[in-house]
Amino acid sequence: MARRPHVRTGTTGGCLFNGCLVLCVLLLVAVVGTWIRVATQPGRDEDEARAHLRETVEMYRERLARAAADGSLRDEEIGRLFPPMKPAEGLVDIRRQGKSTTAVVGLLGMGPARTFIFVSHTTVKGCYAFHVPPPAHEVPRVSVRQLPDEACTRSSRGGSPPNTLPR
Repeated sequence: MARRPHVRTGTTGGCLFNGCLVLCVLLLVAVVGTWIRVATQPGRDEDEARAHLRETVEMYRERLARAAADGSLRDEEIGRLFPPMKPAEGLVDIRRQGKSTTAVVGLLGMGPARTFIFVSHTTVKGCYAFHVPPPAHEVPRVSVRQLPDEACTRSSRGGSPPNTLPR
């Protein structure tokens, strides 16, 4: 009969260090990494929504400049450019001073859609004033500035409600 080699037990290289401890550490790293990723996801979604809002503002600035390129910018044109986007207000107010026009608009930025049980979007609202200078011989340079959110609320609005301007 051949002798079988004797396997030593109870050494420091046993189950604890050769398998179970490594597995426990890897599991702990995976759980902590997943927890950090899930905990910071709303912030990343809001960042994407804010980036979308900046793109939206730029898109509307260009559209307003094209609409004003013919030298006249009527209230109806502005009203069609800025439809209401729930929960944002859309067109809030139009102010004219001499030949320059300022449109106060509530815009919306949307983040990526997330699906867990229900589909949800991260949204951010912003209130902006689009200033169109008097017409010149070229496409007007529309300037944009951000206003406090209170400037786009119903209570601060004077005159007609949004998108009910005379046509």
